[in-house]
Amino acid sequence: MRPAMIRASLSRLARCRGGAIAGIAAAVLLAACAGQNGASKHFDVDAFLRASDTALPEVLANPDFLSATQASATDCATLLQSTSSGVLEDLHPTGSGRGPAWLLHPAGSPAKVWLVVSKGSGERTCHGPLPADAMKSLVERAGA
Repeated sequence: MRPAMIRASLSRLARCRGGAIAGIAAAVLLAACAGQNGASKHFDVDAFLRASDTALPEVLANPDFLSATQASATDCATLLQSTSSGVLEDLHPTGSGRGPAWLLHPAGSPAKVWLVVSKGSGERTCHGPLPADAMKSLVERAGA
């Protein structure tokens, strides 16, 4: 709707039903416009990982998931260079078109893991912390 049409519609509403209805309509309209244009997307990581139809290759290649969970390059380097970070579990090739991937099981945090993904350029990115049980299920399904 164009702004002139919106104003005309709200004006008619105000005359017919009173100012309260027009105010509510204006608020709803503004909220809808804000939601479409400028609102940041929220990616539900937990729901995505626990969905029965999610597969490991999809996790490794989903740009929304990777963006929502990516740690800074500095934090990733620290995780990967520290000898006391935890244990790296190699993930079998998944056909995702990406390079190798690993799960980092941090020492002292059995409920959380970090996904380490290698890009084609050799750069590695870290994603997490992620729920260990959900990632374990994905890995088991991929190996079956």
